[in-house]
Amino acid sequence: LMKTLGIITAAGIGIGLIFFGVENIRGKSAWENFKKEWEAKGEVFDYKQIIPKPIPSAKNFAHIPLLKPLHEYKWNKDLSESTPIDQKKFDQAQNLLKIEALKGRPPPELGQWNIGQPADLIAWQKFFREQKGWPHPEEAGKPAADVLQALGKFEATMAELTKATKERPQCRYDIKYEAHFGALLPHLAIYKKIVSSFTLRALAHLGNNDPQSASADIRMCLFMDESIRDEPFLISHLVRIACLKIALQPVWEGLREEKWNAEQLATIEKQLAAIDLLEGYRISILAERDFANLAIDQMRDDPKLLGKVIEDDDPVLAFMPDGWFYHNQKRFNEMHVRFLQTIVSTKTRRIHPDIVVAFNKELDARIKRKLPIYDILSSILLPGLNKVAVRFGRSQTAVDHARIACHLELHKLKHKKYPAKLTDLKTPLPHDPYTGKPYVYKPNPKGRYQLYGVGWNQKDD
Repeated sequence: LMKTLGIITAAGIGIGLIFFGVENIRGKSAWENFKKEWEAKGEVFDYKQIIPKPIPSAKNFAHIPLLKPLHEYKWNKDLSESTPIDQKKFDQAQNLLKIEALKGRPPPELGQWNIGQPADLIAWQKFFREQKGWPHPEEAGKPAADVLQALGKFEATMAELTKATKERPQCRYDIKYEAHFGALLPHLAIYKKIVSSFTLRALAHLGNNDPQSASADIRMCLFMDESIRDEPFLISHLVRIACLKIALQPVWEGLREEKWNAEQLATIEKQLAAIDLLEGYRISILAERDFANLAIDQMRDDPKLLGKVIEDDDPVLAFMPDGWFYHNQKRFNEMHVRFLQTIVSTKTRRIHPDIVVAFNKELDARIKRKLPIYDILSSILLPGLNKVAVRFGRSQTAVDHARIACHLELHKLKHKKYPAKLTDLKTPLPHDPYTGKPYVYKPNPKGRYQLYGVGWNQKDD
């Protein structure tokens, strides 16, 4: 009996080893053949391709004393843990231009241009008067003037940041890219604070009839927004989009109230023209793919890392065949090159919602199989990415509209009325990325106009 059990056990082990060996060969071959096929088409499966190149420290905005401590860390050997070198300086950098909540209540909003809502400077005036530590006159005065006085608390910091943009026009934070999804991005936490403070001051300048100062603060907001455009992380671009939405508020209010002169309109339009969010989509989707590949390579060497990703410490994971990782890697990358990387075309400046529909259908079919062992990582890493293009498209459309609005105001300043059609502007204009055709423009008898695109549903509704 013991001999029989021994034979059965040995046979089982042998079959298991053969299974592992075959799976490893099949998986590795599938991934390598896939890579070879797509590399022949021009794809580069290496995270280093999307890392921004180093720039001289003297020209690097990220290296100014106010910001540099954000990325001065001590890392452990496997890049899984880190601590700031100087915690005090790190904390000071994270609290730049911070406007705290009042008694548990958030500060007032900065307006919502997308629904035609101007900023409420009276609410901001009240906020600063009720909160300790903000300078204000003994008696409430003009809301815009009182808000400017309160923001005087930030004057030195805002002046230093503004000056730095002229002395250090380039920007690259010292991100530990080889840590892939574990890389720290503490600078993103303060970007909204900085852009919000400069936006609020721009709105107050407009309310105080000082469009020149307002346009200077808008330039600062747009600089901050674009300073992270080369960062490959998707979260960096989502923060960029959020900050851009904030920064467009004073642009819209100045247009609405016809406060910009020709020089200011031309300056704002030029800065907006340099914003290419569709390229940001391309970079960030490549990063999602290539950082995932780096992580998968590390999981293959140490299967326990998979347990951390899926939050499962089952010791069985340590015995997963390398071939399964290869198969997962191949199928994950397949979804990227077939779908995610084709939703947005930077060459034609088009967005294709129909590809998202196809992506959703394919992903759903893959992860709903009875034994989706080759799509485990796809089921973890891909859901949610189908919604990313919507946000990029919406924001690029907003930028396009703001640019065209600047041209329309320039035309009105010169001719005392808006043009009959967009071609009368006699300047190259961005097209609707959902159709490839000009945006819809309809002047009305009241001296105003409608300007819109068809949007994600591709309907003129």
